[in-house]
Amino acid sequence: MDSGQSAIIEQAVAKLPEILRDSVAVWYEHLQQQHADSFLEFAVDSEQLQQLSRLVACSEFAGRQLLRDWPWFRESFAAGFPRQDWTALVAAETQPDDAAFMRTLRRFRHRSLLRTLWRQLIAGADLDEALQDLSGLADETLRAAVAHAGASLQKRFGQPRTENGEFPGLVVLAMGKLGGNELNFSSDIDLVFLHQASGDTDGPKSVSANEYFVRLARQVVSLLDEVTEDGFVFRVDTRLRPFGESGPPVVSFNSLESYLQQHGRSWERYAYIKARVVAMPGVAESAEELQERIIRPFVFRKYLDYGVFESLRYMKSMIEEEVKRRDLANNIKLGPGGIREIEFIGQSMQLVRGGADLRFREREIQRVLPLLVRSRTLTRDAVSELLNAYRFLRRLENYLQALRDKQTHELPEDARDRARMALAMGFASWAALESEIDLQRGNVVRHFEAIAFRDHTDTEKQPADDALKIRWQTGGTVAEWTEMLRSQGLEQPEQLAQLVVDFVASTPEQQMDSEARHRLATFMPRFLGSLRDTHEPAVAFARVMRIISQVIRRSAYIALLNENPPALDRLSNLCGRSAYLADTIARYPLLLDELLDPRIYSTSLTREEMRAELAMRLGWGSGQDSERDIETLSQYQRATLFRIAVADISNSLPVMKVSDSLTDLAEVILQEALNLAYRDLVAQYGEPCMQTASGLQRAGFGVVAYGKLAGLELAYRSDLDLVFLHDSQGEKQLTNGPKQIDNSMFFSRLARRLVHFLTKQTGTGSLYEIDMRLRPSGHSGLIVTSMEAFERYQEENAWTWEHQALLRSRPVAGSAKIARAFERIRAETLRNRIRRETLREDVLEMRQRMRRELDKSNDERFDLKQGTGGIGDIEFIVQFLALRDAQGHPAVIHYPDNIRQLGTLAASGSLDAATARQLQLIYQQYRLRQHRLALDDQEAWVPANEFAVERLFVTEAWDRVFS
Repeated sequence: MDSGQSAIIEQAVAKLPEILRDSVAVWYEHLQQQHADSFLEFAVDSEQLQQLSRLVACSEFAGRQLLRDWPWFRESFAAGFPRQDWTALVAAETQPDDAAFMRTLRRFRHRSLLRTLWRQLIAGADLDEALQDLSGLADETLRAAVAHAGASLQKRFGQPRTENGEFPGLVVLAMGKLGGNELNFSSDIDLVFLHQASGDTDGPKSVSANEYFVRLARQVVSLLDEVTEDGFVFRVDTRLRPFGESGPPVVSFNSLESYLQQHGRSWERYAYIKARVVAMPGVAESAEELQERIIRPFVFRKYLDYGVFESLRYMKSMIEEEVKRRDLANNIKLGPGGIREIEFIGQSMQLVRGGADLRFREREIQRVLPLLVRSRTLTRDAVSELLNAYRFLRRLENYLQALRDKQTHELPEDARDRARMALAMGFASWAALESEIDLQRGNVVRHFEAIAFRDHTDTEKQPADDALKIRWQTGGTVAEWTEMLRSQGLEQPEQLAQLVVDFVASTPEQQMDSEARHRLATFMPRFLGSLRDTHEPAVAFARVMRIISQVIRRSAYIALLNENPPALDRLSNLCGRSAYLADTIARYPLLLDELLDPRIYSTSLTREEMRAELAMRLGWGSGQDSERDIETLSQYQRATLFRIAVADISNSLPVMKVSDSLTDLAEVILQEALNLAYRDLVAQYGEPCMQTASGLQRAGFGVVAYGKLAGLELAYRSDLDLVFLHDSQGEKQLTNGPKQIDNSMFFSRLARRLVHFLTKQTGTGSLYEIDMRLRPSGHSGLIVTSMEAFERYQEENAWTWEHQALLRSRPVAGSAKIARAFERIRAETLRNRIRRETLREDVLEMRQRMRRELDKSNDERFDLKQGTGGIGDIEFIVQFLALRDAQGHPAVIHYPDNIRQLGTLAASGSLDAATARQLQLIYQQYRLRQHRLALDDQEAWVPANEFAVERLFVTEAWDRVFS
């Protein structure tokens, strides 16, 4: 080596921290001795030498491998370090020599790790690339080991066969970091070996399938784990199998299912979140069966599982004891604020929500944490801090392990190793790096404590609740409970005391397991304490106890309230004020989740926000299973309906906004349900097409709303009045799929499927009741009508009452072309096809008929809808005037709702402005009262003397209009 090259090397080494220079200089001496010729070519580029020096300074493992495999490194460097080619592994699989195969695996592994380290340290690759590359390496070497071991065993034993002659392959379940595609630089791989069915092998020497797979699993572990002169591939840990080290090395699917059902523990639910079947030939169906039938039901409960936090606190206490016992304070995985706590945060919420919300069934923690913002568990800033901490600590973890290819999570004590870590992480000194480590771990501790112990400590220390707790534990008579409740400042103590005693007597022990009893014992004192600030506590108690009775066997819902005292306060308050809300929660306990968000009292969602949130919920797995998508629709509709009702009862939304929100929600749900139904049928039959003069075109389908949905006046339990239309015409009207059907049949099936989706009973009830009686010819008419037939019916056959209904109609879903055509037909019908010579008599006759059949008014009560001077009279006044004057003043039919129709009637002179304004005000007052009564599950009746002035005004207006 000439002096110029030596100078370049010295300059490269001089750029390193002083404490690392000597060791790198010595390494260069070894490299020159072993690879003098090829190194001289490399040593002429100062930038290359600076990169090489940094790599060797940060990793003793890299230095060793470079000395062993310098020619490969030079070639890879020149090529830009391309990804590893798996063909070398494939070629080695069939080698009969185990030693040669193991040597190939190890060489392949070392080169892959060196490439990954170079990409991170020198090329600036991000963490995600490193985790994916390391996980991919493990997957491929594992697959190759299974193939090689299988080929070896088949020569002796043949292949296992079931009684049906099928081959029950080995299924390898990757757990932990490998399962989540998040493998460390020098990590163990956690594996569980499974097989699908029993049988015997078909070779010269027959053994049972179980024995065959045990031999296969052990050989796979040996191929990967055994330390040879070439090192190892991956350390393999199989202790996560059923019964751990004492359990069999390989178990069947049925055995795993039985174990998880009978013996599965809380920590195993955490472990199995990441379970992933490593890609093996011919096991795709087995993998899906394993996930759907066995693992997911064990990990993800169908309800919100807030009982997870009890186990989380227990596991946290156990880990803290281990940290103290083993002095793990400097452990960036298990120590305070370490990687494990970040994973616990995400995995806990996965266990809580993953049964109901499929998005939470991700394996990678970086995909899970952002979901906590959308589920209102953490703020965006908190999630950002956790993600930053995770990426920082995982990078640090990889560099710690890359130092000597050793699985470690301990921060170094040695000054030279500290300098290496600072250099690798891009910090000027260890002190600077240590400061950042403390900051990141401190953020994790803060958020972990907030999740695991939120409000837990404070509520336990309330003296008043302690007194109630003692009374609950010891029991008592009505008199004793009355005295206790009075001393705690609760109103209605006698009524409450009787209800408490009755509840205790009516809750059989057999309904509760020990866990439920424990949770109820925690809940009851807190709940009774929350009634201090509740309107009518006895009413609230009775309603909440109905909810508790419904969920006592799924006590994780009680755990939710125990874990979230503010949610319990909201529940007490809302149940005291609304029987509708209490009944809704009792029927759909998932809604308790909505009480976690303090913004629930002021929720006002736009239609665009509803669409966006629904799309996000449907995003995970949408399109794979329509029934599952409808369940998601139902859950979202129920939750949003609940949020609107809470904002309504809290006086945060005016009545018009309430109806707007309910209407927007119905339209969003309707459109999405139509999309799902259409997608299913197109997959089966293709799209409906028609041959026209302009060529082949797609035929359209539209949904028209009548009544309250059309008039933006939807209430909580309103039916949807719908009419279905299509525009198919021409000689050829067929779908374009492999299985063709007539368009009319396609649209009929589409409408029926849509109605099925909307009315189907799911776990959270049905979406809506559908009324299609307003279609042409009513019950006797076709379920879907062509645009031509619809227009002809309106012109030739429609009755006056149908024209009244048409006034309150508008398109709400489906084809925009059909929507425009419908608006034209509606306008032309209401302007030009009304039988105005008999209009007054027809309207009066219909109103009298409705009053005779539907009015529930008497001397003591007033029916808000059908009573004289009520909502019905205002609607008929509007309809009569609009139909009467539409020909001369088309603006009066522009809007489908009563409030704006009254405005256009005033503007056109059909009704004097003062009367129109007063009718608008009265109409809103009536509807607000209706809403309040509906929220308390009461009929739409009020005392006869209520609204006396308003009823008189409406009656007088009626007389003036119809006189």
